[in-house]
Amino acid sequence: MSPLAARKAEKLGYKKIKVFHAGLPAWKKAGNITVSNIAAIENYDKQDLSYILLDLRPAKQVEKGHMPKAVALPSGGLDKIKKQFPKYMAAPIILLNQDGNLKAAQDAFKKMSGWGYKQVSVLSGGFQAWEKAGKQIAKGPAGTKIAYVRKLAPGEFDLAAFKELLLKPSKDVTILDVRNAKEIEEGVLPGAVSIPLDDLEKRLAEVPKDKPIVVHCSTGVRAEMAYNQLKKAGIDAKYVKAKVEFDKQDKTKYEIEE
Repeated sequence: MSPLAARKAEKLGYKKIKVFHAGLPAWKKAGNITVSNIAAIENYDKQDLSYILLDLRPAKQVEKGHMPKAVALPSGGLDKIKKQFPKYMAAPIILLNQDGNLKAAQDAFKKMSGWGYKQVSVLSGGFQAWEKAGKQIAKGPAGTKIAYVRKLAPGEFDLAAFKELLLKPSKDVTILDVRNAKEIEEGVLPGAVSIPLDDLEKRLAEVPKDKPIVVHCSTGVRAEMAYNQLKKAGIDAKYVKAKVEFDKQDKTKYEIEE
């Protein structure tokens, strides 16, 4: 996505542009904190997707006002509710403190990340930002039980079904790889057709119209963007939200995980 954005910026006349090619995956791998925002929460709600909102503030502060879907951190800390967290390690987990201070939330962030959760973030601006935006506020004790149910987003293709499709390819389904040319050199999934996202709009004629399309990239972000383009063009498509990595020594070997 960043090279695509850079090229668009160049067309607009900007001269000093740099691209962080390693992107968010590398940022996370280095142990850095990531942040979320109110718009992301509203988007989850709009799509009826599950997420975990964990309020790290003291109980007395929570009782004065909290976000309606928040779960309060117990006095015993995260370890006390560890078993309540889902087995799905890509579940969105948003940590909430009073003002969004990252240093204050870093211990909880590191612990959750250390447990293997891949989508942990801290709400930018914290409860103060939510309150300032005029959003709904609940009074009294917050919830104490984490109830997460994995739901597929609109257009998302089930990962288990995708893996099965790779093991047993079907002539009735086209797998579309929208990674860039350099990534494609690292390896291609069995039977996949490669059209980089940057080129998709001008190469729509190459996409089969008579059978379903399942789109993938390296993380799922570009796959979702491609899905939206295909949907707009009236093409029957879905996308896979998963991390796809190829073996550096053997391009025919790959790993796919949520």
